[in-house]
Amino acid sequence: MPGNINIKRLGFLLWGIRWDNVIFFLGFPVMGVVFQIPDFTFPTLLKVFMFALCNGLFLAQMFVYNDANDARINPDEPGKRKLHALKHPELMNFRQAMAVCAVFALASVIGAFFFSRWSGILTMIALATGIIYSHPRSSLKRHPALPELAHVIVAGCLFLSGWSMFQPLSREAVLLAIFFGLVLAAGNFANQIEHFDEELELGLRTSTIVFGKRPVFRFSLWLFFLTGCYLAALAFFALVPKWLTLPAAFLIVAWPLCAFFSRKADMVKNIKKFRGLIRVIYTVFSLILLWRLFSNKF
Repeated sequence: MPGNINIKRLGFLLWGIRWDNVIFFLGFPVMGVVFQIPDFTFPTLLKVFMFALCNGLFLAQMFVYNDANDARINPDEPGKRKLHALKHPELMNFRQAMAVCAVFALASVIGAFFFSRWSGILTMIALATGIIYSHPRSSLKRHPALPELAHVIVAGCLFLSGWSMFQPLSREAVLLAIFFGLVLAAGNFANQIEHFDEELELGLRTSTIVFGKRPVFRFSLWLFFLTGCYLAALAFFALVPKWLTLPAAFLIVAWPLCAFFSRKADMVKNIKKFRGLIRVIYTVFSLILLWRLFSNKF
């Protein structure tokens, strides 16, 4: 029955969208907002909530678009994942998934322009980057380094979009956006290592395939460590607030310890544990950052 099919299609919201990744990526625009939030009055919090909702739609379409186009390159992929846009093609086919993406993208871009002109422009840049990154004809996954550049651009734009809600863009904002973008790019290497065999079979040329798992793993550890050094240097030279020294110091200490632990546990072979460790480290980092931010701001 048509009615029953439509009800089942609503299940797409549960099995078709990687909500864990949406929530994780939502941290970038929300962090940009938090840096410049003027107060915690109801109108301000309502504005932040609506902004987060628009960004949630944007990120949902980004992952649906990526997954649906990945399935065009590798038709077996939906069956291998617990959550995937084309997990049940009898309920949601490629064209329908693209229609969902179009609706979500339009709503998120219109919403972003409602909050600020720069927020809308940056959301459109992130949208264009995501399309180029994922579409089979232009897929950046066929080239080393370009996927990482795309992650820097998307994370940076999302952070700046949040910043621009309450304050004009500034040198400080751009420098912090670079930090968050590099963190996301470093984390993407773990994803490449996890899907190495699959992407090699498909003929992709990610950085991990070109340079090898272990060299890229070591490079990601160095990049994580150097982003902490970068943030500390920005704070030392007063290019960003001095209170960021403590969160930066945490990263500078945490990543050498992680590198030592990774050697003992051979994280390259158990990359899922490493990805979990990344999330733990940056959860603690975010909590320290928020504590220092609010204690200095209010």
